[in-house]
Amino acid sequence: MTLDHLETSNEQQATSNEKPATRFIACTIAYDGTHFCGSQRQNNGRSVQGEVERALEEVLKHSAPISMAGRTDSGVHALGQCIRFATTNPMPVERFPLALNRVLDKAVRVRDSRVVDENFHPRFSAKSRVYRYWIDNALVPSPLLRGIAGHVIKPLDANVMGDAVGEFLGERDFAAWQSAGSPNGPTIRNVHRLDVRRSEAFGTALLEIEIEANAFLYQMVRNIVGALIRVGMGVLTAEEIRHLTAGHDRTQCPPPAPPQGLCLLEVKY
Repeated sequence: MTLDHLETSNEQQATSNEKPATRFIACTIAYDGTHFCGSQRQNNGRSVQGEVERALEEVLKHSAPISMAGRTDSGVHALGQCIRFATTNPMPVERFPLALNRVLDKAVRVRDSRVVDENFHPRFSAKSRVYRYWIDNALVPSPLLRGIAGHVIKPLDANVMGDAVGEFLGERDFAAWQSAGSPNGPTIRNVHRLDVRRSEAFGTALLEIEIEANAFLYQMVRNIVGALIRVGMGVLTAEEIRHLTAGHDRTQCPPPAPPQGLCLLEVKY
């Protein structure tokens, strides 16, 4: 074998021995949370994380733990949850949604995928999150909404509810609006936007409550919605909400709204 051939052979062998480059992939996923124990992996049932990681391992041929933009509870849905994982699989990034959706449970869909920087983190890189809560306010609840809306029989005054949203806007201590079981840590959050409006969707008396903040405490959205529902019923006033917030005592606040009405709409970066 000539020297030239030997050098070529060595170069080919070196190339073949090189490890594939690691890429970091972010995906937007949507899911129906009805039959999951929550978004994060838990010991008491099927989780969205567990289902996605199972599908990733099947497609990528290696395990790929994911990080997520935020945790959603059992029964809570998402249209814009963001996940990130690392892979050495050379599959073109635009093919990930199709490949993953073929093997995922139909309650979970990958909407898009993109290559991101190693330093990108779905949770810590996020600037804000947007949630929407649907309330079926008809006397007879719509069967089409039973899995995606909370039902309130008593008529709600959307205008009065809208007048009270200012008590939640801005940067403040939301300790009173986090549920028991929250991790210890700062309770200051900044709510950028909180809207209450009526919707004509599904041909019924439907209310939409949409809220955007830099971050949320555990069950903070459902607790705020629970309070606004009582405002709409006329059993709680904006001034009373102000006192509850100042008291920092969750036990004095109304119970949370049911989980099925809540959906993570979008994570903004």
